[in-house]
Amino acid sequence: MMAAGPESTRSAQSKIAALLGDVDAPGSFSSRRTASPDDLWLEVRGVGQLHVPIPTGQARELRRIARPARYGLGEQTLIDPTVRDTWEIPRSRVKIDKRRWNRTLLPILDELAAALGMPAGSRLIAELHSMLVYTRGQFFRPHQDSEKDDRMVASLVITLPGTFSGGSLVVEHRGERTVYRSSKDKLSFVAFYADCRHEVRPVRSGHRVVLTYNLMLAEDDAGPARPVPGVDTALAALLRNHFQTPIRSRWRDAEGPAPNRLVYLLDHQYTERGLSWTRLKGGDAVRAAALRGAADRADCDVAVGLADVHETWSCTDEEWDGWHDRRGWTDPDDADEDDADEWADSPPDSNAYELGELLDSGITVDSCIDPSGAAAEPLVARVDDTEVCATTPSVQLEPYESEHEGYMGNYGNTMDRWYRRAAVLIWPRVRAFEVHAEASPGWALSTLADHIRAGDVATARTLAATLEPFWDATARGTREPDVVASALRVAADLDRADVAAMLLRPLRLESLTCRHVPDLVAVAARYGDGWSGALLAGWFTAPSPFDHTGQLDRRSWVASLAPLCDALRTADRAPGARIALLLLHDTWAWLDAEITRSREIRRPSDRDQALAELAAPIAGFLAGVAVGAADDLRDAAIATLCADDAPVSCLVQALRHVAHQTPADARVAAGVDAVRRHCAPRLAARLARPVRADHDWSIADPGGCDCDLCATLGDFLADPARRRFEWPIKQESRRHVHSRIDRDELPVDHRTIRKGRPYTLVLAKTRALFEREAQARRRDEADLAWLDDRVGAGR
Repeated sequence: MMAAGPESTRSAQSKIAALLGDVDAPGSFSSRRTASPDDLWLEVRGVGQLHVPIPTGQARELRRIARPARYGLGEQTLIDPTVRDTWEIPRSRVKIDKRRWNRTLLPILDELAAALGMPAGSRLIAELHSMLVYTRGQFFRPHQDSEKDDRMVASLVITLPGTFSGGSLVVEHRGERTVYRSSKDKLSFVAFYADCRHEVRPVRSGHRVVLTYNLMLAEDDAGPARPVPGVDTALAALLRNHFQTPIRSRWRDAEGPAPNRLVYLLDHQYTERGLSWTRLKGGDAVRAAALRGAADRADCDVAVGLADVHETWSCTDEEWDGWHDRRGWTDPDDADEDDADEWADSPPDSNAYELGELLDSGITVDSCIDPSGAAAEPLVARVDDTEVCATTPSVQLEPYESEHEGYMGNYGNTMDRWYRRAAVLIWPRVRAFEVHAEASPGWALSTLADHIRAGDVATARTLAATLEPFWDATARGTREPDVVASALRVAADLDRADVAAMLLRPLRLESLTCRHVPDLVAVAARYGDGWSGALLAGWFTAPSPFDHTGQLDRRSWVASLAPLCDALRTADRAPGARIALLLLHDTWAWLDAEITRSREIRRPSDRDQALAELAAPIAGFLAGVAVGAADDLRDAAIATLCADDAPVSCLVQALRHVAHQTPADARVAAGVDAVRRHCAPRLAARLARPVRADHDWSIADPGGCDCDLCATLGDFLADPARRRFEWPIKQESRRHVHSRIDRDELPVDHRTIRKGRPYTLVLAKTRALFEREAQARRRDEADLAWLDDRVGAGR
């Protein structure tokens, strides 16, 4: 993956990737050794001492006491012979004379450690996992081993000599594949890094018996790889260039600040428990060491972490010319007469697609570790393309998950692929605060608070000012109560109005609770009413109508506004009452706009739902003005709420909420009587209208369109005697009429008779007309009875 950005920045990143690619990484992802079986004294409970090579009779005895082998899929352990078809003998039944065996095993482990490119002085420890027995036709599909121990770095498969055929072990990494076959008279030792995909091809005849081991790196000998001489100097220069080059926007002709980070993706993946500078695999260890040395030369800090890479590709279905041909197993370098048709009868991979163009990518990084081995300070969550480079593109690696999306409307085939890779993160030491702060607003505020407590307010101001380029994006939506409280306290203690406003601007209004009142009052007292009013107005910027979660949060917060206003008015400082009044004024401005927007929704059911959802916020506002003693604001708001065309049902529901949460002696201050005096007569007037006669099929036309088609539709709707209308009109006209009926939810059934030219649109009024009016009348009766009983009685 190469970054998108200015040419000079891309050049620095691509040069870093190329330079590290040229580093002579010792070893390979897998390696093989052979040895005489003389030192292997092996006994299996239930079978006895084994003879090597294993005779057919003993092999059958092993099969008799074995159990079907399981395999891991995520958190599950499964038995599925279509994925793994072999027999397993647990290590508890296997006894090995370790003293004799170590004479062969230990020297070979040293050779394998060097062959895998382990740092000098590293020592591998082999832990027996199980014994496996493959009989004719058995196999293990491509898979990846789980790292079962924090120190585990690789797997070891020891194939016992025998006369079986087939059963080759295939190991793959970065698009490179190696096929390992057994020996008829020697032990075959194959070691490979645990994240390499590997498989066992079907056994064609006989019995394949293997011992599997987990390979751990001995902690006492482990150490990071040493930097490659001469490389760190060139890398340091490229790092300085990367961190000094401004980023040009892809969307507009402008430059932004230079990047604060470089994230170099390594080739292998690691578990969170197993990630360590001392356990990096092969070329990862050497390249990480080179970057570590270069970072020190360039006055940068460094950490290693776990990256999760998500890529979306365009793709097309592969042309399939046969299973083993597509897999490439007829390559003369790999196949022999035993393996030529091993998978000839196997089905093709239904998820095989040819990737086209990279459409989108995203990277997140976590679990970062500094060079001391300790967890690093917060560094980064999501990584921008301008901060990333890699010698090996992710597409050359095996994804841990992929998902294909076929053709959907205007969208073509796409393939989503997810990869796990280790990553080295580098950032300039002079920008360490910004780097950590961008990753964690809570950490940033805590650090500023530490400087303030130490009496170094000047440093705190200087550091806080460096947050401005990214603080809005980083801190927006912060909801943790402790972080909000810390932001309010730090903003007050900085004693700089502009910096304080910048720190508090991204906070969400909905984060304010009664526990924040002392800190909110303190910061308002420090900077004055004008500053406080501007801050609150910014917080009250309405969430987007498309932000459903934000809308719900705002409504819930307003619905419970009264306790916050009460806490503000009873605070020790006078600014509390003024903040409460500002909050109430801003709340009403937001609420008034929401009511207007909801009433303008065309579809009746959506409009009714939107207004119903505002009942609790209206009640919260009215309860708030009661405790906030905002009589003038209350009267102005009620005058608007009680306009002639006000949504009466919504207001009655609001009164129900007020009655539930406001003491009886505070309801006058909340305007309950005024709202009741508006609602009750209107409900009574609606109920005084005569019930629709059974023969009256007239429907009120909601209007909204003056075209001739809608005029004709309106005539049909208004006619009390006419229930059915057959209307020959063209397709475009039918669509328009359909949309009017559906949008306004008219009680009219519509269908098309597809005969003649043009087709005939048949409209029929339905009984829903009567049912809706009956339901509305029952609701009005219940609301009026409640008003007379509960509100009228002052309860």
